[in-house]
Parts: sequence; structure tokens; C-alpha cells
Amino acid sequence: MQKALRLMAKKRKRLPGGKNVYAFIRRKPNFAQCGCCGAKMVRKRLRANELKSVPKTGRRPERPYPELCSRCMRARIKRMVR
Repeated sequence: MQKALRLMAKKRKRLPGGKNVYAFIRRKPNFAQCGCCGAKMVRKRLRANELKSVPKTGRRPERPYPELCSRCMRARIKRMVR
């Protein structure tokens, strides 16, 4: 068995024919994090293949420095202006 499958959680399922099989449960994706302070970003937790179906505005914030949280973004803009 592959190492990635061994690490995944398993759930026993019973098929209609009476056979028991193990279904591998995929983990939830991690939260998006701020590139500066590491705080959790307010965003949907989606996998890469699920993000394809979401419009571009739903994947990331429509503001300067989308990789930063709002607090760090404001601080960076203030530093640049001063």
C-alpha cells in the first residue's frame, strides 16, 4: 500500500453484495495563511481541483497584496506611504 494511503483515515463500508471494503477519507484542506504573520485568511477551504470551478474573485481577495491579511496589508501600505 502507498504511504499516502496508509496515512489517510479509513472507513469500513459494506457493499450491497455483503462485501466489506475500506474507503479512504480525504482530509480537509488547510486554511489559507497570511504570508507575513501566518494568521488564518477568511476564505473557503477548497482543494486545487475544486478551486478551478470557483470564479477568480472567489479564490482570493480583490485588493492589493491578496497574500496578506487585512491587518498586514494596511501596515505595509502605511510603511510605503511614510
